[in-house]
Amino acid sequence: METPAACEIERLPKDLLVHVISLTSPGDAFRATAVSRAFHAAADSDTVWSRFLPSDLPRFAKKELPRTPPSTKKGLFRRLSDEPMLLPHKFMRMQLDKATGAKCFTLSASALQIPPYTRRGNWTRVGSDFYYNKRGKRFLQAVVLGYIQGLDIRAKVQRKMLSQNTTYVAYMVFKLPDRFYGLDFPFQDALFGVAGSESVRQVCLQGYIEDGDRADEPPRKHILPSCYPTRCDTIPPLDDVHFPRKKTDGWMEVELGEFHNEGGDGEISISLIQTSSRKSSLIVWGIDY
Repeated sequence: METPAACEIERLPKDLLVHVISLTSPGDAFRATAVSRAFHAAADSDTVWSRFLPSDLPRFAKKELPRTPPSTKKGLFRRLSDEPMLLPHKFMRMQLDKATGAKCFTLSASALQIPPYTRRGNWTRVGSDFYYNKRGKRFLQAVVLGYIQGLDIRAKVQRKMLSQNTTYVAYMVFKLPDRFYGLDFPFQDALFGVAGSESVRQVCLQGYIEDGDRADEPPRKHILPSCYPTRCDTIPPLDDVHFPRKKTDGWMEVELGEFHNEGGDGEISISLIQTSSRKSSLIVWGIDY
C-alpha cells in the first residue's frame, strides 16, 4: 500500500515531474524511478533524457552502435555510459559519465605525440590485446618505451570536444616490466590544461599508492625494484609528488593534472616530460580524461 505522501505525488502533473527531474542529473533520474509509479514514468521520458544526452556527440566508428539504435533516449544514454565507444580513427574512445552525463575520453598510445628523437628506434608498437582488454574495446596498439635519453609524451585535444562547466582529471595508464630503470628521480613533470597555461605537478612512476585495509589507515607507498638502485624510496608521498595507483586489472594510473573546462575554443594540452636522464622500459597504454 502506498503512503499518503506517495499518493500526493501521484496527483502531481506528469509534465511538472518531467520538468523537475530534467533539472537534476542522470544519477538522480535513475534513482527517481524507485520513488513511485508517477516518478518512474516521468524519469523514463525522452524529454528528461534528451536534456542529459550531449547535443554534440561525436561520430563513432562503424558498428559501434547497433544497426537498430535504442528506441528511447534513456536506452541510448545507457548504451553510451555502459561501454566506451571507439571514434572513427579508432585512436580515441568516448564514454558518458553515468552520474553526470559528461563526455569522458581515452587517447590510445597511437594518438600521443612523441618527438622523433625519442621515438626513432626506441618506441615499439605492440598489439594491446596482449596488454589490455576491457569489454572487448581494445585499442589496436600500446607502446613500449625502450632505451632513450629522456621522457617526452604529449597530447592535444580540442577544447570544444569536452563537456562545458565540467572538471576533468587526466590519468596516464601504464605498466612497468620486470626490468626497467630511470623512472625514479629526477621526477617527471606532468602538465594538463589550456595550452600555454597548464597546471604543473611532479610525479614518480616507479612506485604506487595502495589504500589501507581500514578507512582510518593511511595509504601505503610501494616502490618497485629497478635494474639499478633507486633514490625514490627515501621520499615520502607528499602532496607535491604524485605516485600512481594500481588498478584492479594490473595496470597503473598516474594523475597528470586537473582542469575545469568553462567552454570555448582552443586546445587542451596533456604532457609528461623529464628529459635530463636516461630511461628504459615503460609500457604506455593511453591517457584517460
